[in-house]
Amino acid sequence: MPRSRSSGRWLALACGVAAGGCGPIVAPGPATSCGAERPIVVVRQADLTAIAGCTRASGLIIRSAGPLDVAVLRRLTAITGDLTIGPTVAIDPIILGELRSVGGAIHVVANGLATGVFLPKLERAGRIIVEGNAALTTLSLPRLAAVHGDLRVTDNANLEAIDLPALRTIDQELVLEGDPALALLDAPQLQRTGALALAAGRLPRDVVDRLRTIAAAPRL
Repeated sequence: MPRSRSSGRWLALACGVAAGGCGPIVAPGPATSCGAERPIVVVRQADLTAIAGCTRASGLIIRSAGPLDVAVLRRLTAITGDLTIGPTVAIDPIILGELRSVGGAIHVVANGLATGVFLPKLERAGRIIVEGNAALTTLSLPRLAAVHGDLRVTDNANLEAIDLPALRTIDQELVLEGDPALALLDAPQLQRTGALALAAGRLPRDVVDRLRTIAAAPRL
């Protein structure tokens, strides 16, 4: 299947992130847990700088009207609660290069300038919602294997590509609606989803048929 020029760009950027290309390599340090009793709230770059050494957080909320570089969180590997990014107006791209697990939900909602969401090492999450990101073209979660809840990607007017090559199970509903430019969904390992809500955009017919077959299969 041919890929657009923008999809070539997301592949190059995702590879750069996985190789540590999003900034200087930070030497590993001792595990540091932050926000043990409540979520960390970020509204300015100084807030991010203050937690740059954290490896774990109980929750993280990023909302800002100013420019932020979330890639400074190069040691953050686990969030036991929710990760919320948005609304924001000046983050691009959204990269959390070492994050491997989110025990709660991931919300990436109403980020006005973000053209890409890259979580290159994320393996599991409780629920994922990517909604209303007007400039978003690429969602890349190349190591995500399981979603223990819904996976909802909705109302992203310019979204072209979703990269989920390791995803095997979605415990609840897969929703792809309101993404009229969506032409590439790479999810060859997907075997189970609880339900399906699909407005196909520009997805190829074979991809749509496969998703419907997976959703219709009896749960074991």
